[in-house]
Order: sequence, then structure tokens, then C-alpha cells
Amino acid sequence: MRTYILKYKYDNLVHILLLALNSAIFVSASVTLALMTNQLVSKRIQSFLALLGLEVGLYVIYLVLNYIIAVHQTKLIQKMTLSIRQSYLSKIIHHSFSEFRKTDIGEHLSVLNNDIQLIESNGFSSIYTLCSTVFTTLFSIIALLSYDVRIVLLAIFLTLCLTYLPKPFTNKMQKSMEIFSKANEELVSGISDQLYGYADVYYASRKQIFLRQVRSIVEKYIAQKIIFTKRNTSTETLMALFSVAAQMLILLLTGLLIIFGNITVGTIASVGQISGNIFNSLSTINQLQVTIKSVDPILKKFHDFPEGPKTCIATIQDVRFENVSYHFGEKAVFEGFTQTFKKGGKYAITGCSGSGKSTLLNIFLGNLKDYEGKILFGKLESKEIDENSIVSECAYVGSQTHIYNDTLRNNLTLWNEAITDTHIKEVLERVNLLSFLSRIDEQVSDGSFSEGQKQRIGLIRAFLKGCSVVIFDEATANLDHNNATRIEHLLLSDPNITYITVTHHLIKENEPYFDKIIRLGEATE
Repeated sequence: MRTYILKYKYDNLVHILLLALNSAIFVSASVTLALMTNQLVSKRIQSFLALLGLEVGLYVIYLVLNYIIAVHQTKLIQKMTLSIRQSYLSKIIHHSFSEFRKTDIGEHLSVLNNDIQLIESNGFSSIYTLCSTVFTTLFSIIALLSYDVRIVLLAIFLTLCLTYLPKPFTNKMQKSMEIFSKANEELVSGISDQLYGYADVYYASRKQIFLRQVRSIVEKYIAQKIIFTKRNTSTETLMALFSVAAQMLILLLTGLLIIFGNITVGTIASVGQISGNIFNSLSTINQLQVTIKSVDPILKKFHDFPEGPKTCIATIQDVRFENVSYHFGEKAVFEGFTQTFKKGGKYAITGCSGSGKSTLLNIFLGNLKDYEGKILFGKLESKEIDENSIVSECAYVGSQTHIYNDTLRNNLTLWNEAITDTHIKEVLERVNLLSFLSRIDEQVSDGSFSEGQKQRIGLIRAFLKGCSVVIFDEATANLDHNNATRIEHLLLSDPNITYITVTHHLIKENEPYFDKIIRLGEATE
């Protein structure tokens, strides 16, 4: 959190000064209460009324400042948490794509939503509350000095006792917060999993299982939340008990000093409120120290960056696979694969399910680095190359295309403002979707298109990218035969494009145009 507080140090400095001013006004109101009581005991009505007016004025200023602080704090925290989210998203784009896919989408959502909320409430908000309570304690001790030094000495002694009280609870709370954060992730991930799979249980006439599974997931989360609340509340209660005991000791000493005539009667009203400020603040400080510390494990998720960038390539020429093997655990997906993908060549990769067709493409794209053998881009080994530079030179289209809740234009261009309407029109014509031109600025969503249209949107994105290497992974599976044949033939007839397609079903009319049809599971060379 220190990183982000320092990043916005001037905003934070202004906020801390506002908190200090508000604390000073609050304590001043308590001191004014003692003066009012003394004037009342002495029956000085005019002085009493003047001080009452001052008291009202102080509380009005205090309330107005509270409003200003609340708004400013919300803006500042949101600014910092936006930066934290950006750190996490930067972490995602710096990691390999295979690393991204190791984490469930629900877990990413939990980190970006639930964990951020914990950082906001238990982190930044707690820090500002801590600053406020420290200022209140400091000004309260200064106010007590105006009454009797013995009250201050006792307050300082009790302050030290209360300061070291929370130390044994810190590690327990930190561990508890870590477990609760994990429970949040599992909740979002689990419910997302069930929602994504609802169609399967629906068509299997097993809708009730959906309710049972979601209930089970939520019940596990509730159990962890109750454990967390119990531990948190028990710590707060213990701190509050010590605070009350300390406050009673201060009032006892004040009462004795009044009896012996060392201080005025009105002092007890002020001392009671000021000592309450001190020990309530100390109790809060102790709780906040534990709470703030508990956020540390969560913040680690936002700063786990990978190693620096590897070598980048400018263009993709010939790509040579030499005796490449890949395993999932103990199981070999393919072994001893050797093949040169020449610049401008046309290649089809076929094979039964599980033969490693898509895995081979992911290795080509640099998404998987844990293969055996050699993959050479020119003279550079794939493991030495930054995968982003490989992907930037390839136009990849998979079997599924995500449609964003945005305009059709942004769905086609992926927010690339350099792409002109003329270029869009040319590509729409290539995929036989010229009718989309009239809808270009229409708001769309996943339900706006058929599966075939969505797949062609994926093709449009690839063509608009304009790369010399085009890779399809069942990219025409949802298209009708005529459109699939036409689009593929355009790629096969372009000598400047290296075309690699993975498919279960080759289009018979296009087979003669391939330089090689690689059937995984058979010998290749």
C-alpha cells in the first residue's frame, strides 16, 4: 500500500492535513465542554451561552469537514485501487498466455473485485482511520496537559500498555484474512463454473443439481466468513474491554484530584470525553494495526511480475520443428515431431481428438514453452523469444469468438482507431458480410449474432490485423460449406501468406492447394 500512497503523495498529504484539522476541532469541542461546565457552576450565564455558541460552531465545522473528507477519501481510494487493478492487469499481459489460462476466470474476477474491496476497507480506509485516531490521541494528550500532568502520565502509561496489546493477534488475523480471501476466490470461481455449465445440466434435465452445487459452494464460503468474523470480533471485543478499563482508571484519578481541589469540577466532563477519545482511539489503532497487516497477503497477488522481456523477432520467416515432443503429465501428446513451416507455405494439420493439434499451434505461437526438442525461428530458439513478438506477427482465429458489449465497429477493430471504414468494407466483402456495414455503429452483444456470424467476426479481426502468418484452429467449423471454402481458398491462393489450419474435416475442394497435410499420429517429415 505504501507504493500507491507515495504514488499519490500530494493527494494523501492534503487528506492527512484535513484529518488532522478535523481531529483538532473535535478535541477542541471537548475542551470547550469543560469551560462551559465551569461557567455553569459559577452561574455565569453570558459566558456559558457564548461558549455554547462556540461549541455549536465547532461541531458544524466538524460535520462539514467530515463530508469533505468522506468525498475526498472515496475519490483518492478509488484512484489508488484503479492503479492496483492496472498492476494486476499488467501482470496478466506480461505473463505468458498459458499462465493466464492456468487461473480460472472466476479467480481473476475475485481478485479484481473481492480482493480490491478488502484492500479498500481493510487497507486504505483503515490507514486513514488510523491517521485520524492518532491525531485525536495526540491532541487529546495535549489537552490533558492543561489540566494536570498526573492525568497525562497515567494516560501515557496506559497508552503504552494498549499499544503492545495487539501484537499476539497480528499473525492470527493475517492468516485468517488469507484464508478468507481464498474463500472469496473459490466462491466466485465456483459459481462462475456452475453458470457456464448450466446449459449442460439443463439439457440433461438435471437443473436441480445446479441449485445443489451452488448452495454447497455458498455454504463453504459462509462457513469461512463466520470463522473470520468470530476471530475479528473477538479481537475487537478484547481491545474494547481494555479501553473501558483504562478510561475508568483515568476518571478515578480525575475524581480524586477534584476531591483534593487540584482541578475544577468542570474538568471531569472534559477529561471523561477526552480520555474516552484516547482509549477508544487506541483500541481502534490496535484493531487497525492488525487489520492493515492482514491485507499484506492479498497485495502480493498484485505484484508478482515475471522476468524481463526476452529476445523479440521482427518477422517470421521459416519455422523449423526438430524432434519436438510434448507431455501433459505422464501422457505424451505427440513425440518426435519434425516439420519446417516455410514462409508462404500452406499447411493443414489433422488428426483425431487428443492428438495434439491445438497444442501444436500453441507451441508455434510461443504460448507453451515446456516442450522437448527444438523450435527455430530462423536461428533463434522459441524459448528465447518473447511470445508477444511471435503473436504480433500472426493472425490467429479459434473456434470460439467473444463478442464484447460494445459497438460492432469496436468488435471488429478491437478499438484500433487506425483502421479505416474502407479497410473494414474490403474485409467484410471477403467474408461475405457486407450487410454488417449498415450496423457498424450499432451496440451489440453475444446474443446479436449466430455462431457462424460470430466465427466470421473472428476472421474479420484476423484479416484487419493484416499479418503474413494466418493460423486457424477449427476457425471455419461453424460456417456453411460455401463460405468456408471461399474464405480458405482466398488464403490458399495468396503467395504472401503463410497459412496453417487445424481441422477435423478438410474441405475437399481445397486439399490440392496445400503444400502439406500433416496427420498427427503418423510419421512426419
